[in-house]
Amino acid sequence: MNNKALLDELYKIGKLPSDNDDVDDFPFDDFHNYLKQIKPPLDYETVIRLINLSPPVDTGAFGVESTLVHLIEKYENYFDDFQKLMDNTEEGEVKNMLRERMKNYLEHNK
Repeated sequence: MNNKALLDELYKIGKLPSDNDDVDDFPFDDFHNYLKQIKPPLDYETVIRLINLSPPVDTGAFGVESTLVHLIEKYENYFDDFQKLMDNTEEGEVKNMLRERMKNYLEHNK
């Protein structure tokens, strides 16, 4: 499957729930397996869609959100498009993690 088809499968499953939610019915294994198949190069729209799969702010999804973050950071225009990505995505824990990681990067690489 190509990245678009994999993202379509992820969106059929739905956004990551909070680890505080009743998650017995959420197919984490399927979600994570589709996510691991997405390969660079990533385009802007793919990155937007990945960010928008985030669990709610200040929650986690059993570590799957970290896989999202690491994949998103492989986007070749990540630094150039960072602000545009932040402006055009929904609030969520992945977005918060990306902001924090960018802040730390900039503080340590002045």
